[in-house]
Amino acid sequence: MTKKKDKFSTSSKREQFTGKEKSKLPLFAAVAALLVVAVIALLAFSGGEDNEVAYSAFGEPLANTRSYMGEVVSMTRVEAAVDQEWASIPLDMLEEADIVYFEVENLDGFMVPMMAYITPSGRIFAGSSMCEPCQGRYFSLAGETLVCDSCRTTYTIESHEFISGSADCGSLPPVYMEPVVEDGMVRVSMQDILQWEIRAY
Repeated sequence: MTKKKDKFSTSSKREQFTGKEKSKLPLFAAVAALLVVAVIALLAFSGGEDNEVAYSAFGEPLANTRSYMGEVVSMTRVEAAVDQEWASIPLDMLEEADIVYFEVENLDGFMVPMMAYITPSGRIFAGSSMCEPCQGRYFSLAGETLVCDSCRTTYTIESHEFISGSADCGSLPPVYMEPVVEDGMVRVSMQDILQWEIRAY
């Protein structure tokens, strides 16, 4: 006599559970693959952000980007064209020199030291060129920094945050005067230049 297979037997239960577990494996593999892809995408996105400038105090990019890594770029002295409204220098001259120095006479006959330079992100700093506590007028670009040639105080190139050197000088970085670029010229307001004075320290 043939015995009927008990549907509640141990072997029958094992087959049921084994079958269910096998059916879930493709789903688990798909979820794991999606998680791996998501992590890789997140890492790639974060890596891209690291290559961008986190912060710059000098407006929007107005010139070509560049790198000063492994270089020390000294100032080139130039003459600015001055009228009642603006002190202007050619943008192509600044593009070639990277950092320039010029002077503009104020109403008291004092020659206001001025500089302009292009940051690695293509932004343009234009403003005073004086490390006021030490009275140094000349600066250099070195890697990602702006360095006073007199006291060697060092600032970040994109925002003039103090890095090292004299704490007094570090607290009074060169003053940004919000230049505009038009008709191939970098222009600084004469009002800003005439109002500039050495700050108390």
